[in-house]
Amino acid sequence: MSERRAGLARVVSRFAQAVFVVWAAATLAFVLLRLAPGDPYLTRFEGFDVSEAQREVWRANRGYDAPMAEQYVRFLRNSASGNLGFSTLQQRAVSDVLRDVLPNTLLLMGLALCTSVLLGMAIGAWQSTRSDSTADQTVSTVSLVAYSMPEFWLALLLLQLFALKLGWFPAAGAVSAAYQHQPAWDQFIDRLEHLILPWLTLSIVGTAVFARFQRGAMRDTWNEPYVRTARAKGLTEWAVRKHAWRAALSPMITLVGLALPALLGGAVFVERIFSWPGMGDVTIRAVEARDYELVTAAVIIGSVLTVSGSLLADWLSQLADPRTRR
Repeated sequence: MSERRAGLARVVSRFAQAVFVVWAAATLAFVLLRLAPGDPYLTRFEGFDVSEAQREVWRANRGYDAPMAEQYVRFLRNSASGNLGFSTLQQRAVSDVLRDVLPNTLLLMGLALCTSVLLGMAIGAWQSTRSDSTADQTVSTVSLVAYSMPEFWLALLLLQLFALKLGWFPAAGAVSAAYQHQPAWDQFIDRLEHLILPWLTLSIVGTAVFARFQRGAMRDTWNEPYVRTARAKGLTEWAVRKHAWRAALSPMITLVGLALPALLGGAVFVERIFSWPGMGDVTIRAVEARDYELVTAAVIIGSVLTVSGSLLADWLSQLADPRTRR
């Protein structure tokens, strides 16, 4: 019973921490946006013949003329009820905007994460069995170069090479103009062609990260006494590698949780470069337009994904290694 209570207390504590992180991120975004110069109606109609009186009417209609404390209370009340506000840039509810763009971002991030984890762990495990060899040093150098490249620079490089020079893939968007008039298989190919370059951009950097960490974790595991004992008992090399890989799995699971916010941050610039209709592209445009509600909602979604990745990593680590359950 005591273990069950301790487990329940741990779950409640982690959930409370997650809620606090989301609240703190949303509050910080709310305050900083309103302290910055300008507002949605100053930026949106800049250069147009719109009187200041008309702007004040629009601000009053949206409640921007109220004291910040009053705006904050209204923001908390609306957010708690699921009302994320109205986008002045998109001229529709923020929830509708997120409903359209969030699946595209999750698709891109999900594919990039799966590719990075599977390929990176395979490369890292392979390197650990050939430690300090020419092949290991070559792959380590390539991984370091890929790891050092910013996503936006790599995106520009791939865009210039494969889209503009070679013409192998589309340069922008999620689908072509004729997408709706194509057969189902052609629609799938069309969407895949638009997805490949942003997917490849995020996957290259992610694979390099996981490969380097997996190599280090496996090299540490090879020096453990139980590995030498397993070899002394006559286990096959494949069986020894399998047990060593399972022992090195826990830090990699933690890295998966940490990779979610990094992927989200990289996706913001990658989506903008490739005009991928995801949350990152919409968020940058919303920041430029001082769209308070849409930017704040994007911060909330990002913080939810971050804490969800952390909670998932903790849970998977406990499943992989019962010693972490304390």
